[in-house]
Amino acid sequence: MNKRPHREKEILNRPLWQRQQGEPPLIGYLVLILLYAAASFVVSRVSRSVDVFRIGESVIPFSAFAGVLSSLSNICIMLLVVFYNRRGFYTDLVLMALQLPIMFNGIILQRNLGSLPGFFSHLFTLIAIILLDRRNRQIERYRREEVERLKEQHQASMRLFEQTATALVSAIDAKDPYSHGHSLRVAEYSKKIAETAGRDPEACTRAYYSALLHDVGKIGIPNHIINKKGKLTEEEYDLIKQQHPVIGSQILSSIREYPFLSLGARYHHEWYDGTGYPEGLKGKDIPEIARIISVADAYDAMTSNRSYRETIPQAQVRAEIARGSGTQFDPEFADAMLHLIDLDTEYRMRE
Repeated sequence: MNKRPHREKEILNRPLWQRQQGEPPLIGYLVLILLYAAASFVVSRVSRSVDVFRIGESVIPFSAFAGVLSSLSNICIMLLVVFYNRRGFYTDLVLMALQLPIMFNGIILQRNLGSLPGFFSHLFTLIAIILLDRRNRQIERYRREEVERLKEQHQASMRLFEQTATALVSAIDAKDPYSHGHSLRVAEYSKKIAETAGRDPEACTRAYYSALLHDVGKIGIPNHIINKKGKLTEEEYDLIKQQHPVIGSQILSSIREYPFLSLGARYHHEWYDGTGYPEGLKGKDIPEIARIISVADAYDAMTSNRSYRETIPQAQVRAEIARGSGTQFDPEFADAMLHLIDLDTEYRMRE
């Protein structure tokens, strides 16, 4: 249910030409390249210039600015690696390689030893960016390992949660043999309803697990009521109404990582018109996840065998869902259930 490990891995595997998370805007990348190109072009001219300019009585040769411009170009090179990682490193290699023929021409062909300082500065800068790139790659490798570790932890947590949920559902089924498989079916229906209503995959997963545990409160209901053959008395029904959702909510509220679980357990018997229980919530005040489970729960109640009746025919089930839209059920999710029923021409969804 947590997307973070997947998202981190997606970012790390993104192609180099795409902006990565945390990088400055690409306009900065272009500006650094232009500054480097401009500084490198000007420094080659300034270093050979014999011109001077005056500031008051001071005479300053243009060649004095060669070092400043050379430092500026080196700073641009470093910033490309620091802020743009591998893309900046490869860009630096290309930019510096383009400078080498000019340097070799000055040193070897023109025998201009004055170019040697610039060559060694170029060499040291190259070593520096290689070291920076190595550092960046170590950090990236660490991030990948950390993402994999977090992903494994998330998967282990999910396995533990699923096993715990399955154990709770088994306990419910053992207590109420007449509704064996009810929780799992309601979970599947809830997920289908959420999907049909256009909810995102994470919301559908939340609906599934919340529905899977929606009846966990039955654990606290006396066996003679749960296993009674025939309809419940008014007193027995009131006892279930008062205790079943509240007990379930209390049990699941301890799972703080997934607070939606307790919402489904507590509010799945609320009615859209405000006549449900335990709090008589109305309309959108009922948590969405509970409004989804309400429809799925009612569908399974009608389409499965109970101690006091057989499965209701599909046409009658459809009519009951349609009749409850806007009163018992949220119209949006009732319509989603009706759509699923219409697609189930052979009445096999209940299986």
